[in-house]
Amino acid sequence: MARRKWNYNTIQQVLDGEQPFIQFGYEPDVSRRKEGEIWKDSRGRKWQKKNGYKVQISSADTPILDKINELSRCSVCGTNVRAYGNKLDQKVFPKTGKCYDCLEAEEMKYRVNGQWDNYEKMKVLKNKLGALKEFKEKVIDSINYLKNDSGKVGEVMSNGEVITWTGKCNPQWLIDAERDLIKVNQELEKMNKEITTLESELKK
Repeated sequence: MARRKWNYNTIQQVLDGEQPFIQFGYEPDVSRRKEGEIWKDSRGRKWQKKNGYKVQISSADTPILDKINELSRCSVCGTNVRAYGNKLDQKVFPKTGKCYDCLEAEEMKYRVNGQWDNYEKMKVLKNKLGALKEFKEKVIDSINYLKNDSGKVGEVMSNGEVITWTGKCNPQWLIDAERDLIKVNQELEKMNKEITTLESELKK
């Protein structure tokens, strides 16, 4: 008896609730679709061809599991990292949006074409950018607190004296926080420009 040939597409069809060995009607193979083309299958689900792969398009009425699967796909090859990924995939995907193999291929390309230094610099800048954005959120929270503070904060000093104050007691705190926000915005603008320049260099 001939054995059935199981491949990635077959497994994906089974997980999607389809019956890959029973066909009703005819649907062109994804290889015949044009890049970016959108179509509906026999069950009314929308698909799009991205990077040579068939990717389901989420909509408001799409089940939550389908939306999770969509967010778990590698941005390059379309592999569902959550379902099929290994430990390496799951380690790099949250930071890069790519599976390990696609990230490795991309990094090899930068090594070969002499762009590795720019790539490394861009990674460092993006990490700093993320930290700076978090710091900005904290500065904004501090400013809002100092502007609207109606509560009191007390502290017992080493001599036993209790000092109580509110944020509004010390206007210098608000001034300092607003200066910090200006500096953070300037730094973010500068960093975004550097990242944009590096990204354009890497595309050459």
